[in-house]
Amino acid sequence: MKHFLTREDQMEKQAQFTNKKILFNKNTDFPELPGVYKFYNSKNEIIYIGKAKNIEKRVKSYFQLRKGEGKRIAKLKSSIKFIETIITKTESDALILEQGLISKKRPQFNIQFRDDKSYPAIHLSTSKDFPAIYVSRQKDSSNTLFGPFANVGAMRINVSLIRSLFRIRNCKDINFKNRSRPCIEYQMNRCSAPCVGNISKEDYAFDVKNAINFLSGDTINVILELQKKMDFYSKNKDYERAAIYRDKVQSIRDTQKKQNVLTGFDDLDVFVIKRNKFNCCISVLRIEDGWITSSQNFYPDSKDDISDQELLSVFLESYVIDSSDRKKINLLFQEQILKETKDFLFNLSSPKVITHKANKQNKNLIDICSSQAEDALSRNNNFSWVNNCLESLANFLQIEVINKIEGFDISHTSGKNVSASCVSITKDGPNKKNYRIMNIKKDSNNDYLALSEAIQRRCKNLQKNGLSLPEVILIDGGKGQLNTVKKYFDKKFLENIKFISVSKGPNRNEKYDLLHDGKNSCELNNFKEISKLLQLVRNESHRFAINHHRKRRSKDFLSSSLDGIDGLGPKLKLNLIRFFGGIDKVIEASFDDLKSAPGIGEEKAKKIYSYLNNN
Repeated sequence: MKHFLTREDQMEKQAQFTNKKILFNKNTDFPELPGVYKFYNSKNEIIYIGKAKNIEKRVKSYFQLRKGEGKRIAKLKSSIKFIETIITKTESDALILEQGLISKKRPQFNIQFRDDKSYPAIHLSTSKDFPAIYVSRQKDSSNTLFGPFANVGAMRINVSLIRSLFRIRNCKDINFKNRSRPCIEYQMNRCSAPCVGNISKEDYAFDVKNAINFLSGDTINVILELQKKMDFYSKNKDYERAAIYRDKVQSIRDTQKKQNVLTGFDDLDVFVIKRNKFNCCISVLRIEDGWITSSQNFYPDSKDDISDQELLSVFLESYVIDSSDRKKINLLFQEQILKETKDFLFNLSSPKVITHKANKQNKNLIDICSSQAEDALSRNNNFSWVNNCLESLANFLQIEVINKIEGFDISHTSGKNVSASCVSITKDGPNKKNYRIMNIKKDSNNDYLALSEAIQRRCKNLQKNGLSLPEVILIDGGKGQLNTVKKYFDKKFLENIKFISVSKGPNRNEKYDLLHDGKNSCELNNFKEISKLLQLVRNESHRFAINHHRKRRSKDFLSSSLDGIDGLGPKLKLNLIRFFGGIDKVIEASFDDLKSAPGIGEEKAKKIYSYLNNN
């Protein structure tokens, strides 16, 4: 019996997905990759589409106000509310995509393409008996087209190569019909002169077919066809013509074709699922009339652990139902879906759904969509799952409610430059406004003494400012370390805060991590929701501590023993340390060694040598 779902059944079956449109904020991280960005106003209307070699640098420039930038730019900047980005493989792809979007959407602030010209493409007039090859910005459905090409120079090199290999004419039809003798292109071996009958229609069609295969990237079959011709003429002892085909084969093998056709599809919807430790993302690319017109990322709101197969199945059913205004939908995905979903999509009449298998031809689109999903996951701030995990942890620790959990980590180099990080996690996820870094006053190799100092400073500061204490504090370590920290800690805070720690399993495998609450210990593998939350807290505190420590160490590296020398600025100081390979080597250097360093000279060498040896 065939499986059908009514609209009501479908609505009940749908999981909840949210499309996170990014708020335009200077604190937001953007991909440092080529691509296109779209600005939206408060009414959710596209107001500007731009391209960039590095999206991060270009978008950040819109936060800077410059004198003399004009009223239009100032008005654009003040109107931006949201941003959407689409990552492309190359800057050229971004150029092509940008124009396609502008010509389709026509945002109010885009004026750089007022002529509405498209990028040029290679045309073969295959509707004619003797097709010509030429470059044009116009679209002609009767021709075979390759492109469009953002790099016009590279495209013309391709045309020149085709003409030298296959001797395809490039003259206009009026000239072709009225010639009585071959032109100079024939004498340069760039045309076979079909205008005066120097080549038969069949042989010319053979050359055109090979030119099309070559531009399509099918060089293997082109070579095989040319080799057959070479062998044929060789057997008939027509060695001169056999040599022509031999040279063509050699030329093709010596040439690497560099062509990147952006899609190759008229209308297609591409889907990719990606996961990390904390989130799942379904990325969707919409292709209309051969252009990538939009990119959306969806995140499941479900608190349950759902498989990729079921997740994509439910999403696809929801997606096609919501697209009922479309007559036909082409779907491309490489993951498996449930059989009942396959039946549902197959039997759906409006819209008609056609699923495509992933292959070499559409791999480029899968890769773009995958990059989009991976980037979205790396920057995604969807932490809807955290609230449920806080409830699970509260039940486990027998606490009424957990509004906030804070994690601490220590970072130092052999007891020097000791710093502690504090991260704060609420039901909405990481609360980065309340992240803190504390430089520990006394350099020491005692992590737990440093932790006690950092936690006490944090709690006293919260009380001083009338802010609530965290219900739970997480430290990295075993039961012994936990008890040591509590021993040094002010007892008045112990009544209001639950201290827990996590120790790493064998071979630092998170699967076997142990949770300690002072009295009891248990394997986190048995409590997946709690494990997921504590991993987030621990990873955030460690990342935050390491990043600060690296900055502090770099700053101290430049200051060191060279600070008191007159005339030695930061740049020269850095060059000196790099030249000798470290501050210790600079101290050990002789006067002659110092003098030979770039930018130092005899006078500065005397000052440096005297200062280092007297101090």
